[in-house]
Amino acid sequence: MRGLKVPSLLCLLLLIPLLLPGSEADTCSRFSRTYIVKPPECNHDPCAKACQKEGFTEGVCEIIRATPIFMRCLCKKEC
Repeated sequence: MRGLKVPSLLCLLLLIPLLLPGSEADTCSRFSRTYIVKPPECNHDPCAKACQKEGFTEGVCEIIRATPIFMRCLCKKEC
C-alpha cells in the first residue's frame, strides 16, 4: 500500500506548478511608435516588421472601437 502513495504524491507535486495561476507567461503590448497606419487600413506585414525593430516579437493590426473607429499597430512580446 505504501508504494502506491509515494508515486501519487510525487505526481501531484509535479503537477501543482501547472495548475497554479501565473504559470503562463504574461504578454506586454504597446502601440507601435514607428508604424503609421494609413486610413482606412493597417497592413499586417509592415506592422509586424516595425514591431520587430522596436524590440517586440509580434505586431498585429488592432481595431480601436471608439468614435470614430480607427486602427493601430499593436506590438506584443512576453514580459
